[in-house]
Amino acid sequence: MRWPTITLRTRIFLAMLLLVLVGFGATGIVSGLHFRAEEVEYHRDRLLRKEQAIESHVAHELSRQAEGPLSTEALPELLSSELCAIAEIHGMDVALYAMDGSLLLGSNPALTDDGTFPMRLPEGIRNQRNEVLTIHPSADTLREIMIYSTEIANAEGLPLAIMVVPYTDGRSLPVEDEAFFRALAYLNIVLFLAAAYFAYLLSRSITRGLEAVGDAMRSTRSTADKKHVQWASKDEIGALIAEYNRMVDMTEEHAKALALAEKESAWKEMAQQVAHEIKNPLTPMRLMTQLHAMNADEHTPESIKVFAEGMLAQIDAMTQIAGDFSQFTRLPAHDRKAVSLRNLLKECHVAYPNASLLIPRDGDWTVLANEEQLLRVLNNLLNNAFESVPDGRKPLVSFGLRVEEGQAHLFVRDNGTGIPNDRREQIFEPKFTTKSRGTGLGLAIVKTIVESFQGRIWVEESTEIGTEFVFSLPLKG
Repeated sequence: MRWPTITLRTRIFLAMLLLVLVGFGATGIVSGLHFRAEEVEYHRDRLLRKEQAIESHVAHELSRQAEGPLSTEALPELLSSELCAIAEIHGMDVALYAMDGSLLLGSNPALTDDGTFPMRLPEGIRNQRNEVLTIHPSADTLREIMIYSTEIANAEGLPLAIMVVPYTDGRSLPVEDEAFFRALAYLNIVLFLAAAYFAYLLSRSITRGLEAVGDAMRSTRSTADKKHVQWASKDEIGALIAEYNRMVDMTEEHAKALALAEKESAWKEMAQQVAHEIKNPLTPMRLMTQLHAMNADEHTPESIKVFAEGMLAQIDAMTQIAGDFSQFTRLPAHDRKAVSLRNLLKECHVAYPNASLLIPRDGDWTVLANEEQLLRVLNNLLNNAFESVPDGRKPLVSFGLRVEEGQAHLFVRDNGTGIPNDRREQIFEPKFTTKSRGTGLGLAIVKTIVESFQGRIWVEESTEIGTEFVFSLPLKG
């Protein structure tokens, strides 16, 4: 299971809340330990005070009712009616045990059943008299009580019995301590809510600058669109944003310099290419003119005709070169309208009757484009298809259309020599050509035209027995 990513703001917020909770927890633990110690001391002192009062009361009753020397056996008879009254007056239960540990008398019979007053006093309690002890009345319970045991003696100082006073007050804290803890709990709740609010504000202020930088980077599509992020504070976030703004300025300057250098390089390459292409027909024209001048006296009408035809052919080549470069610099065109692909393919088939037209029998398909430029694309691909067929092989060229997922796929297929796989990505680059003549701009122009209509062109198949060019256009409506 992959856990969701936690944002920096959330991590800061949770860390601050955790720190506050740890502080509250530590305060609560220390306060609890302190008041627990006070609680034990409070109950111990209260038990001692109660025990002393009960001991004095029991001694008073024994001295009041005794008519002679006291004995252990006489205690139940003397105190059977008074022990319950003493317990009720002081709010504490009392039990008397013989010196051997057997129970003589208890103020509350129910405490005998639950183990608070066992029938025989454990030896550990008998041996630790005049001390506050914490015991478990029953082995199967976790309940703890404090007890205090002391001796009841006669007038001669001889021990008669062991008086046991258990402390069973249900209150865990004095009233004033309970009020303090209640107020502390309310205060902690208020402080926690306030800390959560300020933690949210602080985490937001810390991450707001980072979010501003992120939003600025996401909202820009190019270097020219990048804008400065405004931040008034001079803190660490402000330093980061200032550095980002400086990098934006540097990037913009570098982008302008790079664009200028690329533009100059492109024009330089274009000029070199134009000069090279024009030089090719100029060389034979110069040679033909020199030869014609050297043999001026021997010219016949037939030789003049041959010379003129050669010159016109070279001039036509120069005109085509100029037209290709002019067309490439004017792309793409922006005048678009609905074009019927069925009619377009039929018009193209009239110009190339030797090619097979493959389109569905019924239906029509419309795209938003420029009809003249689409014809130029098809003409270029069909010319290349026929020229790719080597001498001695019958040309089998076909073109047509198929529709796939709202896209019109127009294709041109031939049985030529094919295109090597290592050149498939280069054939659409300017100046790249596999022919012995030409500017190498044909497929570059085709690609530019297709992409200007939100289309795409690629080589579907490239083997030794042929090539299939496919370009797709989005159907209208």
